[in-house]
Amino acid sequence: MRKWFEQIGLILPGQESPKNRFSLNEWSGALGDLGTLLPLIFALIVFNGFSTATVFFLFGTVYLLTGWFYKVPVSVQPLKAMSVIAIAKGFSPEFLASTSFFYGVLLIVLSLTGLIKWLQKIFSPALVRGIQFGIGLILTQKAIELVIQKGFLLHTPSFSLSVNLIMVLVLLVVIWIFQVRKNLPVALILVLASVLVFGFFNMVPEDIQTGGKLLNLRLPDIFTLKDALIFLIIPQLPLTLGNAVYAASDSCHVLWDKQARRVNPTRLSFSIGLSDLFIGLTGGFPVCHGAGGMGAHAQFGAKTGGATMIMGAILLVTALVSPLRGFIFLIPVPLLAAMLIFDSYRMMTMIGKLKALKFVFVALTVGLISFFTRNLTLALITGFVIEKLIVVFENRKAKVAEGVQND
Repeated sequence: MRKWFEQIGLILPGQESPKNRFSLNEWSGALGDLGTLLPLIFALIVFNGFSTATVFFLFGTVYLLTGWFYKVPVSVQPLKAMSVIAIAKGFSPEFLASTSFFYGVLLIVLSLTGLIKWLQKIFSPALVRGIQFGIGLILTQKAIELVIQKGFLLHTPSFSLSVNLIMVLVLLVVIWIFQVRKNLPVALILVLASVLVFGFFNMVPEDIQTGGKLLNLRLPDIFTLKDALIFLIIPQLPLTLGNAVYAASDSCHVLWDKQARRVNPTRLSFSIGLSDLFIGLTGGFPVCHGAGGMGAHAQFGAKTGGATMIMGAILLVTALVSPLRGFIFLIPVPLLAAMLIFDSYRMMTMIGKLKALKFVFVALTVGLISFFTRNLTLALITGFVIEKLIVVFENRKAKVAEGVQND
């Protein structure tokens, strides 16, 4: 059994384990993914009826364990496609918890059978970079949508668009000068100041369910499996494999090199599966390890799993202390948008790792199709076909050249 686990990559050869740190930069980096995390959590609480206590407690637990195990800032995010569909259709927490359990079982099976490692052969570097580029474009669009559609805070009425945009531009300059150029944790300072100021003026959202149990223990409803497959699991799986498994693994190694030696696609798939199994049995919403989140944590200074553990601890404390459950929504929308734009910049620049122009073309195609259609399956198939056509064309060209030389 151990040999099989080593072969599929679930168990790695013995080596010195990297260490977590908890410096000021790790604290700053811990908050880097809030621009993606908070709007989705807010929508799931408001439109699907999840309690703040349950969502924060489960996300915090997974964050904490993920940082402890991987030793790098592996992100924990709600599943993107599932979130959008679930919010649009208003699915109940019970149905979504059952879906989480089924999805967890599927990813564990893919990991233990070695299918995750086998499927990795399909995802070339150009396809992975294309996914990352597409994620970057989508994050930029989400930042713009946040500013246009939301108020100054997530739960407040629509605000002056021009003022919001000016604030985003100012914050981008401030973050660029102090966070990026001078390596000062200005994002952390801005987030903490916002929470303190708006908390003092009691601007906690009134429609947030601050009550409820931390855990809602329940067995999955097998009769919901068909609907879960059709509406949520099948649309989500290609995105999970492309973004949260292969692109996420690649991002970790690009961003943190040797510190990320515990990360590989099989382990990421398995940890997503275990997390969703646990979440499904305790009444939460399924999660993944999105590549965009890795870039977000890195952009704001995170270098070890200490950042992920800090974020987990913050969410757990928020869940356990009732008066704090609404405070995490007191971060201004312009600040969330500015952080999202820097996240997207980090993801899009990864395409520069490709050397050959033909691979850049494939990556750009995949990224643009992902962005305009939101259909990652279509984007990947198109990119795969283009890669094969390039290989066929190059082989024919080589044969023609060889024939000319023989003549």
